[in-house]
Amino acid sequence: MMHARSNRLSRIRFQEGGFTLLEIMVVVVIVGIAAALTVPNFMFMYAKYELYQTTTTLYNRLVMARSAAISRNAMIVATPASVPVDRDQVTFTAPLGAETFPPTVRFVLPLPVTPIGFTPRGLSTTPLASQTIQIQSQRDPSLIYTISLAPSGKVTWCRQAINPCVLNATS
Repeated sequence: MMHARSNRLSRIRFQEGGFTLLEIMVVVVIVGIAAALTVPNFMFMYAKYELYQTTTTLYNRLVMARSAAISRNAMIVATPASVPVDRDQVTFTAPLGAETFPPTVRFVLPLPVTPIGFTPRGLSTTPLASQTIQIQSQRDPSLIYTISLAPSGKVTWCRQAINPCVLNATS
């Protein structure tokens, strides 16, 4: 009697064993399809993030340059350059130094002919026209953000490739 009962228990445990190979393969296929559908969206989101970070960093450095020009009573200029070491950068007058872009973010050419700068009163060094820098993602070339410097010294940026960037386009 004892032997028959243990034999029945071992058969029940054997039947509860786990997943079949077919069930595991179905789950792997479903996960693979889901991953294949999300990768392009993730890459676009990451490209947008990199471009946003670079644009806001450069925008903040320009605002800081304007403040430094006013507080130091000196002209401060920023010279955008496409550097041959596969990185773009903006070099500011001392003490601000240079701002180097990540390798996946580039300037849209042509760059401004004259350096972007601020007078000791915080005005633009080119008083007759707005200056514009456009920055583009290399991961998704359709993503272009714009930074504009008005003759009054006001720095704005927007998520569009427009010249100059206007305040209501920052949405």
